[in-house]
Amino acid sequence: MSQNTRSDIRLFCFPFAGAGASFYNGWNELLGGSAEVVPIQLPGRERQIAEEPYRRIQDAADDFAEMIEAQGDGRPAALFGHCFLGATLAFEVASRLETGGKVPVLRLFVSAASSPGGRRSYSMSSYDDDRFLEEVGKLTGYTHHAFSIPDLRELLMPALRADFEMDETYAAVPGRMLKAPITALYAAGDSFVSKEAAERWEDFTTGGFKLVEVQGEHMYITGTPEQAAGVMASELAGKEGAQPHV
Repeated sequence: MSQNTRSDIRLFCFPFAGAGASFYNGWNELLGGSAEVVPIQLPGRERQIAEEPYRRIQDAADDFAEMIEAQGDGRPAALFGHCFLGATLAFEVASRLETGGKVPVLRLFVSAASSPGGRRSYSMSSYDDDRFLEEVGKLTGYTHHAFSIPDLRELLMPALRADFEMDETYAAVPGRMLKAPITALYAAGDSFVSKEAAERWEDFTTGGFKLVEVQGEHMYITGTPEQAAGVMASELAGKEGAQPHV
């Protein structure tokens, strides 16, 4: 759902594992009017908590690309995703939009994420909830306080497990590349996604690539979202000269 700020560009923001669309509340202000923020809501959380969550990235990407095309109004789109889930979903949706040709894709922004070709080195589906959350903390350096509240944990665990299942079962289509440029942000203190891993996103576009360092750790975005927003605002304001790609 849009946050009701009109701009020449729509910026579709995909959440990280376990998060919902509300994470991006207030981002229109952070973007300074350079784009209309459209947070993407995955089922199984927040207002859609009663809905069955996705378990395959390809299924989610198919549906969200169709939704974006159906809501298209001629404006180009940029896409943003943080961590493995948000970035991979944003990439897959951008690819589908380019193939469909109905919504021009201006640029893909990915944050604290390995490229689609990166190997997933874990499988946690058999873990009980306590061990699962422990491993999530090790993998991301972050666990939301809500998971320490038994009633909330019971509500939130199915979606979080499904999010990691999406990552575990994902396989990139060989040779799939975007025409639109990609900007990859990596955090200087990120112990999970290295600069080198972020650089590999360059292999997934023919439209140009930019690597940007931000300060903080893997989940820097939860404390200083203005860093990512500032990078996107600068590029979407036309300072990088990007043009839509279809």
